[in-house]
Amino acid sequence: MVSLVGLSLYSFYVRELFASLALFSMAFFFLALLVLGTLLLWYATEQLANWTVPVSRNVMAFSRRLIAVYARR
Repeated sequence: MVSLVGLSLYSFYVRELFASLALFSMAFFFLALLVLGTLLLWYATEQLANWTVPVSRNVMAFSRRLIAVYARR
């Protein structure tokens, strides 16, 4: 009962604190999503770069073989 009276006396301040808590929680949540997305994008580009290096070497070797075949003609 005492807590209800205490909350009713300071209800404006409690509502203000809850609104601030909600706003800051949402802001930090979206900031964490942005950081996580950036890290995942960086990791994906690293993996893509690692995967494309051997493929490009294979394509270069294949194209050299094709050039050698055409050069013999």
